Amino acid sequence: MPESALASLELAAARNPAGAMELLLVTVRRMAAGTSLEELATPEAPQPVEVLATRLAAAMARILTDPAIAFNDSVALRLAAIGRVLDHIHAMSGFGSSDHILRMLGAGDTDGLRRLFQQDRHAFAKAWLLFSMDSALPIDVPALLEAPAPLALLVAMGLVSQKPILTEAGHRRREELVSLAGRLKPVPLPLSVDHLVLLSAAWMLCSYAGARDKHAIKPVLNRVLRLWGESIGLSDAALPPIRALKPRPTLLVAAEIMHSNHVQYRYFGQYLRQLRQRFRLVLVTEGAPADAHVQALFDEIRIFKRESGTTYFNKIVEDIKSIAPDMIFYLSVGMRHWGPVLANLRLAPIQFVGLGHCASTFCDTMDYYFTEQGFVGDPDLLSEQLVLLPDDSLVFERSPHYTPLQPIIREIANPLRVALPSNLLKLNPHFIGVLRRIRENARRPVEFHVFPNVGGLEFLSTQRLFNRYLPGSTVYPIKRYNDYLADVNACDVNLSPFPFGGLNGVVDSFRQGIPLITLEGPDLPARLDSMMLRRLGMPEWLIAKNEEEYIAAALRVIDNDAERVALSRKILALDVESVISGDATTPLKRDVVEAVWWIYQNHEAIKASGRKVFRAEDRKAPAF
Repeated sequence: MPESALASLELAAARNPAGAMELLLVTVRRMAAGTSLEELATPEAPQPVEVLATRLAAAMARILTDPAIAFNDSVALRLAAIGRVLDHIHAMSGFGSSDHILRMLGAGDTDGLRRLFQQDRHAFAKAWLLFSMDSALPIDVPALLEAPAPLALLVAMGLVSQKPILTEAGHRRREELVSLAGRLKPVPLPLSVDHLVLLSAAWMLCSYAGARDKHAIKPVLNRVLRLWGESIGLSDAALPPIRALKPRPTLLVAAEIMHSNHVQYRYFGQYLRQLRQRFRLVLVTEGAPADAHVQALFDEIRIFKRESGTTYFNKIVEDIKSIAPDMIFYLSVGMRHWGPVLANLRLAPIQFVGLGHCASTFCDTMDYYFTEQGFVGDPDLLSEQLVLLPDDSLVFERSPHYTPLQPIIREIANPLRVALPSNLLKLNPHFIGVLRRIRENARRPVEFHVFPNVGGLEFLSTQRLFNRYLPGSTVYPIKRYNDYLADVNACDVNLSPFPFGGLNGVVDSFRQGIPLITLEGPDLPARLDSMMLRRLGMPEWLIAKNEEEYIAAALRVIDNDAERVALSRKILALDVESVISGDATTPLKRDVVEAVWWIYQNHEAIKASGRKVFRAEDRKAPAF
C-alpha cells in the first residue's frame, strides 16, 4: 500500500530532518490550493477530520521545534505566503490552536516574543508565522509589528486576512492591528503569485473590520503593489496630454468576477445595459469564456487565464494598452489577486470603481467612486471623489437562473428560525455574541440557520465557531442558488451582520417575505441593508443605530408573531421583483449612463474643482 502524504510527513518529522521542512511546505501548499485533510490520508483507513488535523499539527510541531531541521529566511518567506492554512489545521485539531508550539519556542507572552527576537531570529520568525489572532497567549498587537521587513509586512497581511476569527479576543486584536498597520514599511514583496494572493487578501479583508481607520493598511499595500508591478515590468499607459472627446468612447470594464450566477452580474447588469447606449463596452476578466448572458452585455470580451508565473500580468496590461480605453470601470477591486495590481496602474485617462466590494481603494490612480448616494454615510472614509446616483435608480439584473419560489409565512413560529445568509467574512465573533444575547432574551426558542458560502476547512471552522457560541445552529455548505433560496424560505427573519452588512441578502429575503434587521454605520458596508430598506419603504425601527437598538428590534420581531407576519405581508405587497429587478425587456433608466457621460465630458473640470461629492443635482450646475 502506498504511503499517504500525511504518514510521509510524520515519518519525515521523526526520521528525516534533511527533508522534513520541504515536505511540510509542500503539504501546506497543497492544502492552501484546496487539498483536503482526507486526501492527505489513507483512504483505506479513514479517520475523523479532528484526528487527521491533530496528527498533522503534531508533525508540524515536531518539525518547527527541532533545531536540527533548517529554517532560514527563504523558508520563512515561503511559509508566510501560505501560512494562514495553519490556523484551520490547529483550530480543527485536538490542540485547538498553535499556542503550544509558541510556548515550546519560548514565545509564551510579549516579553518572550521580544527576547526571542534578540536571541534567535529564526525561532522568532517561526513564532510570528504560527501566531493566530485567536491565540490565548498574552501577546500585544504592537509587538507583532516589531519584526524586520519584509517579515513584518507578510505576517501582518496574514493576520489581517485570517478567517474565520473564532474568538472575541481575536476580533479585538484584528481591530487594533488594522488601525496600527499604517506603521508598516512598504518593502518589496517576493515575486511570486502566492505572495501576491496573500497581499490582495489583506487588501480586501481589512474592510470587514469595524475600526474607522481600518483601511490604514491600504496606502502601504498600494505602494507595495506598485513596486511589485514595476519589478515584473508593468507600467502605466502612455496617455496623450490632452484628451480627445469621441462620439462613442471605449469603456473598459475590469470585472474580477463576471458570470451570470454571481451577485456582480445581478448588481451591475442594468448599469451595463445603460452604458452600452453611449459607450463601446469591452470586458476584461479572468477564467472560462463568459456565458451567453454576460456576452449579451458587451461589444467585446477579452478573457485571460491565470498561469503559474507572473508573465500573464504583462499580457493583461499590454492587452489593455492595445485597447486604449477612454475610461476604465472597475466593478470591484480586491476580490481577485490581480484587481489591486491593475488598480494601481494608470491605464486610461479616467478610472473609477463601483460597489462590487463596498470599499474605497486608496489608490492614487483611481479617480472616482461611483454608486448610489444612500450607501455613503461619511464621504471622508473614501479616498476617491464621489459621483453618486439617486437611490431609486438602482435596478438589479434578474438572475437568469432564478426560479420564483412560493413564500412560506408561518403565522406562529415556534421555534423561530433566523436566517444568516452572510459570507463567512461577515460572521465575526462579536456579532455572534450579539446573536447569543438575542437568543438568551427571546421569549421563545430560536434556531440559527447559517449560509456562509464556504467549503473545506473554512466550512468546518465555521461549524466550530457556531458550535462554540451558538450550539444547535445549522451551518449549510455551498449550494446552488435555488437550493439555497429554498432553505432561506423556511426561515422567519433575517438578522443582518455588522459592521459589514449584506445587499443581495435583502433581495433574497424580501422575495420570500422575510423581514430584516440591520445596524447602520457611516461606512459603505454598514449601509447596504439600510439603503434598501429605506428605498422599499420599510419601517425605520428596523434600522438600528447601535447594538442595543439592534437587539431590541430583533426581539420585537422574534417575540411578536403578529408584527412579524404583518411585516412579511407588507414586504410581499411591495412585489419586490417588479420594483427592483429588470432584464433585457425592462425599459432602461438613464441615471447611470448620464452620470458616466458627465464624467467623460467634464473630467478635467471635476478634478480641478477639488469637490469631494457630486450628486445628481450637482451635475446640473452651470460650472459643468
